[in-house]
Amino acid sequence: LSAVPGGVHMGGSGPSGSGHSVLPGEGAGAVHDPCGHAGQSSSKDPPPMGPMRPMGPMALLASPATVSAGTVSASAEDALLSAISAAPPRELAGFDLAEALTFPNLARGPWRQAFRSLLTSGPFLEHGWAARPFKLTEEWGFAVGSYTMEDVQHDVQRLPPNFVAHGVEYQGGIYNKPMPEGFTFGDVDAAMDGATVVLLNAGFLVPKLADVSLAMLEAAGLPIWLNCYLSKPGLERSTQCHTDKQDVLLVQSTGRKRWRVYRPPPPAETPTLDPFARGKGTDHLRPPAEDLLLDTVMEPGQVLYIPAGFPHETDTVDMGPPREGDGSESSVHLTVGIDTHLWGLSYTKLRDLALGRAGQPVGAAPATLPPQAWSRLDTPLPLGFLAAPVLASVVSKGQSARVGLAVARDALTQAMASETLQRMVEAEPARWGPEDQDSLKEALVDAAARLLDHHRQVLAHQGAMYRTTASAGLVVDDGAEGVSQPVTAKERKTAINQLMGMLDDLDECSFSLDDWGGVGAAESSSA
Repeated sequence: LSAVPGGVHMGGSGPSGSGHSVLPGEGAGAVHDPCGHAGQSSSKDPPPMGPMRPMGPMALLASPATVSAGTVSASAEDALLSAISAAPPRELAGFDLAEALTFPNLARGPWRQAFRSLLTSGPFLEHGWAARPFKLTEEWGFAVGSYTMEDVQHDVQRLPPNFVAHGVEYQGGIYNKPMPEGFTFGDVDAAMDGATVVLLNAGFLVPKLADVSLAMLEAAGLPIWLNCYLSKPGLERSTQCHTDKQDVLLVQSTGRKRWRVYRPPPPAETPTLDPFARGKGTDHLRPPAEDLLLDTVMEPGQVLYIPAGFPHETDTVDMGPPREGDGSESSVHLTVGIDTHLWGLSYTKLRDLALGRAGQPVGAAPATLPPQAWSRLDTPLPLGFLAAPVLASVVSKGQSARVGLAVARDALTQAMASETLQRMVEAEPARWGPEDQDSLKEALVDAAARLLDHHRQVLAHQGAMYRTTASAGLVVDDGAEGVSQPVTAKERKTAINQLMGMLDDLDECSFSLDDWGGVGAAESSSA
């Protein structure tokens, strides 16, 4: 359950505090739920970004024949995506162990290698990212049992009450109810009898999960959060149908869970609601049966990708016979989210920053634009791993080490500005004539440079948070291999207070960005 417009949020006004909707009067605190030679490129000649494929939530509003990129059919895309091989080969296991012994603060090898292999695969970049949900045929053996109910029992003491919650119905809506002060693992187990329990932002406080979060942060080069979901068998509704702002990888660790993923509804159908936060609180999202894209049962070691804005729901009934065991084991899965929208790393944010900086009204609201035009603006910018295709045109084969970072930064800045300008003109052609585009491009270049700084600042803060927590789980004693020591009440309080301060610093990145761009002032002037 993530934020609902007008809901009561468990935290402050910054991105780190805008997570789940909670019952009125319940807890407070920050939560979060819910990629040549120097001189060969110049600011006057940015690298082309190439033809754009259908991308973003609205890509699948088209008919199946028009969804695919180039001549690849939709069914062929599904096959390509499912067949991606990302798990590291078994022969690397010895190297992984050697690396863990030598560099204990480095994110665990198997997770980092698998995330990087998936994110950098051609089919994922071309057909999957931000456009299509899919489940890998390959299973990640190292993820089986990577986090269990025994781990939860050991680690739940590390989390403040508002980081551990379960869904409840209240006055016609569905909200997250945080645990009371002094809660125990027994309270978690009891809540699981009737609902899914979520460990919010668990990567920030649980060493074993901080390791996974850091692995994705290093692989993606984009902001990351990790939640852990706990469900007993027999839940007819584990989570209600909803959308999220994050592109997520779901990794099943233990037990089983059924997932249904649907085609996104057109934003014009609900113009007052955020397309990336549907199905929250009293907004009941009920997609028609013909919009169902994926209906699958997740088994341990299996991986599912869901782009931002795609409705999905889960349960733990009618799953068929289990592959192993008697099917009584609780479902524990990790949701690893790539947070581009929440941190303003989209074409829409770049547009609004440039317009705000220039003292102009913000661009058109999503519901007023054609679906494809909105989708192309609300697509993540080419940052982190997504920058590679853009930067590939800056370098000659085998010469990447000879290109300076300043040249790469300038090329990426120019490419982001040029592409945003193109998308703005497509979205509002009557507003942006040829006579306006030179001054607009200049403002976009400045805003793109500022967003690059913002991106690096957010990653620096998150990286420090994950490394701090991962280090807290290190043990030298061979007899306690892989198990972090229990924390005392004093250590728990210190860690939580430290986290809250770091979350405030993290939020300040977004406040500073908006202040620079005058986004609030521009929105007020257009009201």
